[in-house]
Amino acid sequence: MPPEVRLLSLETHLPGAPLGNEVWAERLGVPAPALLASTGIRSRHHAAAGDGPSDLARHAAERALLGAGATVDDLSLIVFATATPDVTFPGAACFLQDKLGAGTVGAVDIRAQSVGFLAGLELAMAFVDVPGPTARDGAARILLAAGEVLSSGLDESPGGIDLTPRLADGAAAGVVGRGDEGARVAALRWYTDGTLADRFWCEFPASRRYPLRILEEDLKAGRHYPKADLAALAPIARGRLAEVAREVLAEAKWAVESLEVGIVDYVDPEVARGAAGDLGLAVGHTDVPTEHFGHVMAAGLPLRLADHQTRLAPGARVLLVAAGPGFCWGAAALELG
Repeated sequence: MPPEVRLLSLETHLPGAPLGNEVWAERLGVPAPALLASTGIRSRHHAAAGDGPSDLARHAAERALLGAGATVDDLSLIVFATATPDVTFPGAACFLQDKLGAGTVGAVDIRAQSVGFLAGLELAMAFVDVPGPTARDGAARILLAAGEVLSSGLDESPGGIDLTPRLADGAAAGVVGRGDEGARVAALRWYTDGTLADRFWCEFPASRRYPLRILEEDLKAGRHYPKADLAALAPIARGRLAEVAREVLAEAKWAVESLEVGIVDYVDPEVARGAAGDLGLAVGHTDVPTEHFGHVMAAGLPLRLADHQTRLAPGARVLLVAAGPGFCWGAAALELG
């Protein structure tokens, strides 16, 4: 029997020094304690001017390749999960491919926002056994990256108080392939409900706006900034986070009590913790990425997973759960190796 498909390595990169609430409090004109109380977030990271998600992911990808004992010559595909590509097109995966010197290996973006890492992981797993020109001894390696630069397009007016201090930057990258070590995926599911697309979105620039993708009236109205109806989405997100987590645990045949940690990612930490409580996940076994470094959409789950991998023993069971724009939600059950 060939070795199982696993996440063979995982590395992360958070840019710059953490920015406390004092920074956003001054910009938004509100007290820092009020920001902490309303968002549940103490700090976040912002990329340097001129850096896109491919720049952040490059740092993580180079280390991930080393950790998997692989080089760019072993790659048969690059999958990049991001909601904020470096430019409109081509995708961030193309830029990452060039920065890594990965030849002409296929490179594709995944646009599934906060569940992008889960969607990318499923795609990577599906391609592990697809023959590729660079697969060494038939052992294909897929580079899976997730990265966001949300800080370069945030509303610093009073209208942005609810969402702007929650969004942040960061990246993670891992190598997927067959092996005897690394995280094994016991179950994975994700969903999208497009009827809620405009409840959490960034509307402009938009290709459907003709002849220009953004007009002066759009800029004046702030329609180029991310917007979210967090109050309306709260009960929806909480319910679907808990529901998909139960589905994945049932498929893996795991009891919630057997988990070492449940990583629950949502833009509002209170909603994430509420879903964890509904699931029956103990407070001490719940990790909410947004509380650590803000909401980094596609990169939130792997950023925290990598941290736990350094501390947990082989065989530890980890649950990943996330929800965000789309409206997308999903979960995965991983057994560390």
